[in-house]
Amino acid sequence: MHDLPPTLTTAPTLRLRHEYFGALGWCTTPRRIWRLDPDATAATLLHERPRPTTAVRIPADVLAVLGIDADTWRHTVADLLAQGILAATDELAEPATVRDAKAAAVRITRLTPAVAVLKPLWVHIQPFTRCNQRCLHCYCSGGPKADPFLLDVKRWRQIIDMFDRYGIFDVYVTGGESLLLDGFFDLAEEILDRGMGFGVSTNATVLPERILTRLRDLRIGTVQVSLDGGIPATHELIRGAPGSFSRTLDGIGRIGECSDIVINTVVNRMNLAELEQVVKVGVKHGCTRFKFFPQKPVGRSTRELTLDDAEIMNVLVPECARLADTHRVEIETIDPNRPCGSGSVGFAVDQRGDIYPCIFGVQNPAQRCGNLFTDNLDEIWFGSPVLVDFRGEVATPCRRCEP
Repeated sequence: MHDLPPTLTTAPTLRLRHEYFGALGWCTTPRRIWRLDPDATAATLLHERPRPTTAVRIPADVLAVLGIDADTWRHTVADLLAQGILAATDELAEPATVRDAKAAAVRITRLTPAVAVLKPLWVHIQPFTRCNQRCLHCYCSGGPKADPFLLDVKRWRQIIDMFDRYGIFDVYVTGGESLLLDGFFDLAEEILDRGMGFGVSTNATVLPERILTRLRDLRIGTVQVSLDGGIPATHELIRGAPGSFSRTLDGIGRIGECSDIVINTVVNRMNLAELEQVVKVGVKHGCTRFKFFPQKPVGRSTRELTLDDAEIMNVLVPECARLADTHRVEIETIDPNRPCGSGSVGFAVDQRGDIYPCIFGVQNPAQRCGNLFTDNLDEIWFGSPVLVDFRGEVATPCRRCEP
């Protein structure tokens, strides 16, 4: 270890969460994520305090507790330094003791999941369902008369803190119309101030100057805007909002001054033939990224308008590939070879704090897994029968959320 700095400790903003394979380490600014094996996990834990790197200062009995030989230790520490997980420090070093090693071993045993399932990376939260539109495909039956916040902002701050301490990386806020309620901005600030990833969706029609100012102040890199038709009649019929097509396009231009826009289209049998028009309209307004995901027969959606599996795989998927190539844009859609991750690496929380595998299942009581205020998140994630079933093999492109 003669090439290493004399004293090492963990990188200043490094955080760690234990996984079945060892741990994930991450920093938020800039965001970096590392997968650590058991040896690297143990070495990182021991370096939460500054340690000397001289070989003679690593007692064999300390390594014996962790089941690591001296050569493995040296290589592991050098690798952690090269990756930026460990860093040189001028702080006073304390040689690791057997007691330190035992404490690390106990922590690893206590916090390592017994199930070979990754802890969640992201969560969708739905703090409200109030909306200025009434879409035919709304999974939560939102609208002008729907609920505002059922849990106050203070409670949602507590939920975000819980997610942050658990090690969840990204929080996506959905509704309802996110920009309609001032509390949304309070939650957005809470998420962003913690260095967590953040995502938001809007119909871009609620944009008085004070809202635009707050949106600019958040400095959100990407905003997802809903456009459900390539012509006014289709978009406005689907969204139950006469005159909204032009207002949405105007909103895309205004939001686009401070954020990148991703156009989101919920695809059904009414607008499947208009996807190229959506792309052309988007490109005309400076957009190069699109999401074309199929409607689900949940909430107000009907099965009559919902694409079946053959339409998804034989029409939607190839059409998205063709449009991306033809117009040189990025289009995200269903990919059976890359599941969305709902219930496997992420989950959803409704306006009452109830947990579901997928945001589209929040009106299906059979999908409820528990509640953030009455149940333990760890026990729900690893032990919920609903989640266990949800992670099983599926024979359809995307149908696990519906009743």
